[in-house]
Parts: sequence; structure tokens; C-alpha cells
Amino acid sequence: MTLNECCALAQDMTRIPITVLQTSTDCMLFCTQYQFHPLQEYLLPHIMKLFLEGLSENETVCVTDPFHIKTLFFRIGSVPLVLGPFCTEFYSLNDCESLLRQIELKNFSPEELAAHRGKIPVAPKSNQQHIIHCLFRAMETPIPEDFREINYDKKNVRTIFQDVDSTVPYAELVAQRYALEAALMTAVENGNVVKALESWNELHNSVAFLKRLGQTLESARVSAAITRTVIRIGAMHAGIPPIVNDRLSSASASIIWDAHTIDEINQEHERLIREYCQTIRRKKTTSYSNLTISALYYLEHSYARAVTVQNMATELDVSPNHLISLFKKEVGITPLAYLNRIRMQHAAHSLAHSRAPIHEIAESVGIMDANYFVKRFKAEFQDTPSQYRAKYFQ
Repeated sequence: MTLNECCALAQDMTRIPITVLQTSTDCMLFCTQYQFHPLQEYLLPHIMKLFLEGLSENETVCVTDPFHIKTLFFRIGSVPLVLGPFCTEFYSLNDCESLLRQIELKNFSPEELAAHRGKIPVAPKSNQQHIIHCLFRAMETPIPEDFREINYDKKNVRTIFQDVDSTVPYAELVAQRYALEAALMTAVENGNVVKALESWNELHNSVAFLKRLGQTLESARVSAAITRTVIRIGAMHAGIPPIVNDRLSSASASIIWDAHTIDEINQEHERLIREYCQTIRRKKTTSYSNLTISALYYLEHSYARAVTVQNMATELDVSPNHLISLFKKEVGITPLAYLNRIRMQHAAHSLAHSRAPIHEIAESVGIMDANYFVKRFKAEFQDTPSQYRAKYFQ
């Protein structure tokens, strides 16, 4: 029998997948099929490839992921294979809830975990080791002598990546990180949000997690600070005004400081990249001066507060008359008219998507007088707030 025939027979008997991972396509398909949460980072194709390159012909490696799902990796000759995934225990909904609490994962429900684990076969690990030994005998290949376990959870942060690290020269990892940071910086400088997000994801997945899977909020915040610096430099090269650059970066730093999960930090990365790229595209596609771009940013992020031209001019270190004159010349309306437009757009969105009282919506966009708000809204949309909500509420 061929190796593939032996694997197919064993799989039919045990109902547990046995997959040949001989090509990059094999790895990609396997990872895509079985990764259901980002914590299972050993199921990223490029990480899997590095791990398999370091897999010895004389060992079987059992990987247990944070959800207590197991896979067994081994080689028959030069061909890498994986048996699994499988579980060794049935988990009730309460078990799933307890596990998620143990690993401090709050954005994944016990029902979701139970549903995913319910699709995975349950069998003793010893049975699977026996199947592997049978495969080696059928292929007349020496049975591997070494059995290695890699377990990672909150208490044990030994990870597959620590083993991978030893097979990749440190200089190569550094060079890879610098190249990815340069790609992110260039994409941000060009205002290319698609390329910037691709570069960030590649940087995030390919390098940061080669160090360890048990990432903490503290290390994630440090990583975020480094990424912000890269993005800020790209924006500086694009000619973004320093005050806008500083405000964008500082606002993001505050959000990340208040984040309660690593997922929240990662979401903030994406939001920051999108906002930077949007700001840079505006500069590249308009003839706005740095002062006008700074004023636009100020108005778009301060609309919920009491705003005066004097306060804005003081913040931007120019005279009110110069600010009004230049803004109107470049944008076509005065700063206060633009502020009113922004306020009404946000109010319209709230009216169409919430049942909040009209006076609360008025206050949320910086207008304390409800009657004045109704007047300004009707001038902008030709409908009162109540009429607008009746037409567009979803």
C-alpha cells in the first residue's frame, strides 16, 4: 500500500483525519479548515511551514492548543503528516465556560466553543499514537523513539513558536521584521489602506508571534507603541501636519491603554491605520494647506464639544481672521459652517439608527439648545429631526 492509501484506511477506521502536509498548499488547506480562533496561531500557514521544517524524523510531537484540542505531527521518511485534530474529553457547556474563563478569553462564547469542539472526534491519545506506529510499520519505516508534547495555556506558556525560533537565525527574524515595518510605513505614506492593513497583518502574524503565543496585554501595548511609531513616521513622510499626527497617535495610545483584551488592541490598530490613510489621501487628493487639514481634523474630532473659532485658532497658533480666510478659500465654507455640517451628519446617523430622544442627540453633537438644533437640522436636510427619523429609521 502507498502512504496515502494507508492514511485513508486509518482515517476510515478511526474517523480522525490524517493529512499529508507535503506542499505549501497542503499546509494552507489544513490550516484554513481547522483554525476557528486567532489563538490557534500554530495554524497560520507560514508558522506551520517553519514548524514542519524543524520536525525531526525520529519524533512525534503532540500539540495541545488553548482549547484543549490536540494534533500529532510526525514524519514518515521526508513526508510530514498530521493526525488530528481530536479531543480526549467531551466538554459540556459548563466545561467550555470554565475553560474560557481560565484562559481569560471574553470575546468568544461558551456556545461557540462547544459548537466547534462538537465537530471534532473524541478519542484517547494513546490510541492515536498506536495508529501512528501502525502507519510506520505498514511503510516499513523505523518507529520514532521520541515523543514530545507542546502545551500552551495560561499556566504553561511553552509554545510551538519557541521551538520554531531555534530553527530560524535571529538575524533573519530581525531582517524580516524591518522589511515588514518598512512595507507598512510605505503603505501608510501612500495612503493605501488595503496595502497598509495587509502589511500590518503580515507583520503582526509573521514576526510578533514567533516570540511567544502567550501574549499579555502588557506586551501587546508595547507592540502597539512600536507600530504607532512606524505609522507616525510614514504619516510624517506624507506631509501630515505635526499637530494632526500627534493627535491621531495620542488618541490611539489612550484607547489602547484603556483596552481590556488583546483583540481590542488589534481592532484599534486597524482603526488607526484606516484613519491615518484617510487623512493622507485627503492631503494627496486636495490642495489643502497644512493649516486647513489641521482645522478639518480639529472640527471632525471636536464636534461634540463647544467649539469657537477663537479656541481653534489658539490651538493651531494662528489668528482667527487668517484661519477663517484660508479655510473658506480652500474648503468653500467657513469653519463654523463646516462644523454645523459635521454635527448634522452625526445627528442624522443617530436619528436613523437609535431611538434616543432628540434633545439627547442634540447634546451628543455639541448643541445644548434643542430648539436651535431642530432649526439647524431642518435647514440642512429640509426635514425636522422627527420627520427624518420617520423616513429613515432602520
